[in-house]
Amino acid sequence: MNERRQTRRRSLPYVRSAVLDVAGRKHVVAVADLSPEGAFLACGADVEAGAALVLRMVLPRDGREVTLPCRVARRVERPAQGQKAGLAVRFVNLEAAVIRRIEEFSMEGFLPAPEPTPSEHYEYRVLERRELDVEELSHLGLDGWLLATTLATTDGLRLVLVRRL
Repeated sequence: MNERRQTRRRSLPYVRSAVLDVAGRKHVVAVADLSPEGAFLACGADVEAGAALVLRMVLPRDGREVTLPCRVARRVERPAQGQKAGLAVRFVNLEAAVIRRIEEFSMEGFLPAPEPTPSEHYEYRVLERRELDVEELSHLGLDGWLLATTLATTDGLRLVLVRRL
């Protein structure tokens, strides 16, 4: 089976977080790129190639959360310079409307939304740090970010921030 993408993919210029459901365990992941066929998820989840997963995310330019069933196409454990560790996933059995919205984003990128942002729309950001920097958190707080949770990692901390748009 050819694991190479056949359609255009779009790299996301900022952290677009999502939730990856792996056998009942939930992992916060960063979506690095997105296409109608799949995505690359920067994460440390220990998942074998071929495993069935569910990715929940708010699609760019859409504002609504979607559930994307997928399978692991490839794991990147030891990334080369300039790459990230994570999972390449291939979407399976997506609804036609979801495929169309992802294709539009892949081809056109970010455009101003025709409708106003929903009042209950949130943006998430994941930061990995060796230690807490109170000054950095203060600056993020001034920009409207709230610290939602802190997770211990082997190299330090993973900070999950959220703000209402």
